[in-house]
Amino acid sequence: MSLIGKRKGRPTTRTQFESILNKFLVFLKREIKFDYNIPIILVDDVDFCKNNKTFGLMYPDKIVISIVNRHPIDILRTVAHELTHYRQHTKGVNGSGHAGAPTENEANRLAGTIVRKFGEKHPSLFATSAVMEARKKKKKTLHSDYEHYPMELT
Repeated sequence: MSLIGKRKGRPTTRTQFESILNKFLVFLKREIKFDYNIPIILVDDVDFCKNNKTFGLMYPDKIVISIVNRHPIDILRTVAHELTHYRQHTKGVNGSGHAGAPTENEANRLAGTIVRKFGEKHPSLFATSAVMEARKKKKKTLHSDYEHYPMELT
């Protein structure tokens, strides 16, 4: 079953990814037997990862995930990882966030397992392309002649 149709070579749009994510979240709830109630904020700011040194963050009231220039499966893994941390948090288990810590190891293990199972059910995901940064509209300039200012097209 294809989640986004035939898009060979074209970037995955944010809307298409949100559709994939919604299906993944239903699958994830079943797999981890946990009914979460926390907003997931998708960020398409290229500076998010540079500034935070991570692809996702879990706060007590929201989860923030970077999606720009990332493959959908990689983004889903980050979502599963951060939701595992949220589940840990709701059970009173708080970790350090350092590599190798028990909470990090559990989140990495569970996220990898869940995404692999989801990928087996939806192999078309492996043929998708990265979610790309939304392109900002550039104003087109028409040079009518050399003696006048360029005209902006809107």
